[in-house]
Amino acid sequence: MGRESWTSQRIALRRHPDGRVSPTDFAVEDQPIPQPGDGEFLVRILAVSVDPMLRIFIDPAPMAGAMPPMPVGSTVPGAAVGEIVETRHSDFAIGDIVEGRFGWQHFALSNGAGVNRVDARLGAPENALAIGGLPGFTAYAGLEVADLKPGQTILVSGAAGAVGSAVGALVKARGIRAVGIAGGEEKRRYLLDNGYDAVADRLAPDFKEQLAQALPQGANVYFDNVGGPMLADILPVMAPGGLILVCGLMAGYQGDEQTGRDNLPALLRAIMFKGLRIQAFSQYGKDALRPAFDDEVAELVGSGKVKPQLHIEQGLERLPHALAGLFERSVPGKVVVRVAEPSDAVPTKIFEESE
Repeated sequence: MGRESWTSQRIALRRHPDGRVSPTDFAVEDQPIPQPGDGEFLVRILAVSVDPMLRIFIDPAPMAGAMPPMPVGSTVPGAAVGEIVETRHSDFAIGDIVEGRFGWQHFALSNGAGVNRVDARLGAPENALAIGGLPGFTAYAGLEVADLKPGQTILVSGAAGAVGSAVGALVKARGIRAVGIAGGEEKRRYLLDNGYDAVADRLAPDFKEQLAQALPQGANVYFDNVGGPMLADILPVMAPGGLILVCGLMAGYQGDEQTGRDNLPALLRAIMFKGLRIQAFSQYGKDALRPAFDDEVAELVGSGKVKPQLHIEQGLERLPHALAGLFERSVPGKVVVRVAEPSDAVPTKIFEESE
């Protein structure tokens, strides 16, 4: 299968979202298939990651104006996994399965910067966008900062999401007790089956009581993926000297968070009387951790100790709908859009079913 049979399209930003993101903020456009130059290779995208952080980058004033807005008409960025179909790069061959920030499109050129080969032990290539990719590496980097010891307890908000799921899987393998926060019975069951020792249902009327029961000794680390007013409910169950680790602020990404209360006084009191620490972190600049992460996660998935949970949609045009859906109706695990099937050039053993 070659160029003559391929479709080449991209998803472009039609306008910056006004409040809640809508599929109409994006446009599907045809584009030519590029030719690799010296030191480059052409990737045919197989699957694209759908991540809530993208909402920040497409905002008209990202981070309250601290970042320049993405130009209208640009290809939407994002992590993806694909196969190399043409190459003029000495270190990458046709048929290699790779993961990188290739964007919302069918084809991408790369010089290899920021590109990772997909370990065959991960099974389906989409797993390189879940625990084997950016969400898993984010969880891994955060746990390096947390420096938890066996016998300690971590509390995770948004625990059924892509990063939260990865946190639970990684800490279970390390002998750390994990308590998750999620909404609804389906997510509670999912978390209990995937590394969490207890789950508090944020939608339940007795949510605070569930937290207290699950954390009789308090949480040594709160891994916060959500932000928002929930923080005030977490402070009473933090252990003295505990760490609040800020990974994400999904509750505020759409710019429409209405808390109705000021959490700062309670936060400052907890910091003073419990000796709490608050630290934000990012996986960016942590490339030195990547080899150890790749090996640990590949072993966990390959051995069956971790079974990645994927929610897969089909077709490039579904990407805008999938992004809007993250904020409207969350699902357990990692959301991925499959945009193409592998060609005959790709080793079939990499595509064994793992869902």
